[in-house]
This record gives sequence, C-alpha cells and structure tokens, in this order.
Amino acid sequence: MEKRKKRESITINGRIFTIYKYTRLESTNTFLRQHCMDLPDYTVIWAEEQTHGRGRFNRVWYSSPGKDLTFSILLPLESRVSKLRHNITQITALSVARLLEDYGLKPRIKWPNDVLMHEKKVCGILCEIVELDLKTYAVLGIGLNVNSSNESSLYFDSFVTSMHKELNRTVNRSEVFRELLGLVYGCFVELNREGFLQSQKEIKKRLMYVHERIVVKDGTRNPHLGKIIDLNHDGTLLFQCDECNTINLNSGEITYHINTGLPCPAQAGK
Repeated sequence: MEKRKKRESITINGRIFTIYKYTRLESTNTFLRQHCMDLPDYTVIWAEEQTHGRGRFNRVWYSSPGKDLTFSILLPLESRVSKLRHNITQITALSVARLLEDYGLKPRIKWPNDVLMHEKKVCGILCEIVELDLKTYAVLGIGLNVNSSNESSLYFDSFVTSMHKELNRTVNRSEVFRELLGLVYGCFVELNREGFLQSQKEIKKRLMYVHERIVVKDGTRNPHLGKIIDLNHDGTLLFQCDECNTINLNSGEITYHINTGLPCPAQAGK
C-alpha cells in the first residue's frame, strides 16, 4: 500500500524534523505507530492520500488527495509532559487556530480537538499514546483541509470547509505545513517547560459554545445536557448540567447545539 515519495529534513527553531512523504497510506497515525521504534524523535509521516484515515472514536477522516494536509508527528514524552498528555490535542488545536488567524481567518476551537470556521469543520486532530519499554511517545495526527473544494472532494458538505473555500484562493500547502509544524512545536516546548496554563488562556479566547445549551457525550450511559461554564486550568470542561450539579468533563464530545437545533459538526465527512 505505501509508496515512499521522498525523505527530507527541515530545521525549525533549532529542532530537526525528518519528513517522509508517501503517495498513499492507509493512515499516517497507524503507520507511525507501527514504525516508531525505528524512527527518530520528531519524525513526520505525510501522506498525499489516506485510504483509511481515522479520527476520534474510529471515525473515517476524508481528505482530497493532493489538496489537503494529512500528517502525523512523533513526539517524545518526557516525564513532565507525559502527565499532560491529554492536553496535546488542545495545544495542537490552538496551533491550527493561530495558523488560520495568520491568514486573516477567524477559527474557533470545539473542545477538545476540532477547529471550525463558521460552524464548519476545517481541522481534526488525533493523538495516540505509544508506551514502549523505555520511552513514551505521542503520535499526533493532523488533518487540515487546505485546498479541497466542492469540486475536488466527494465529501464536501454543509458541515465542512477549507482554507481555499474561506479565502477563495489556492493556498501553498508547503508553506502551511512548515508554519503549522513550527507552531505545534512551539506549543509543545511551552507545554514541556511551563505546563498548560498559558495555552489554556489562549484556548479560552477561541472556545466555542461557552454559555450555550449543548449536549455532551462522555462515555456514560446518558448524554449531558447543559452549558459550558469554563475551561479549567487542566483542560477539562467546567459544565453545568441540567440534571445535576456542575461537573468537570475530562473527555467527551459535543454533539448537539440546543439553540440552533443542529448537530455539531463532529463527524460530518471528517
């Protein structure tokens, strides 16, 4: 299935990233998990096309071959940041939001791992932890809709957008990739050095659905109906339930927006 296109190295803020580009893979995350023992830290696996791309809850992630960005990064987790592993998706969402803002766009972060524009999904993030005998890694997968459009993708619909569609022009994927890699690395270094507090403040500014009535599924039998009150210092949601007291949600998915009567774009095509 895999066909290696080329290997290259780039240096960002003093860090060397080894990048392997493939024409086609089943999943960049799956590939990197299977080969992480044989690859250096900060390896990036880039696929022009994924045949079985995955999001959270094993959902299919669709992207337009040669149009979008689908790649995974191998991040080594030291003891300090290993305790903050659940924040990695959130700092990545912040990195994507900052990237889009640099292009003049106005993204919002849908807790914990999606980036939206105008209620439409533009980026999904999947972080998987690999624990070996002596090391722990985060395999961080990013799917960003760059140049996909109604014409280039069978899955483009009312819940999905792209940089191309929002800007009404073609975007240079290589420039987007390099800038995003630098932003993710910067947030990851900050997480290692200072913890999650500064990122938490920045995410709160961009957080969707605060004080709006929504439905959240967190793996328990019954979904929670209520309002987001705040983003806690550890990245969990402070949530006011209709049926119970205020609770902290450390995982889950926002599925439905009561005010509009519409499902939240968690799985629409992505």
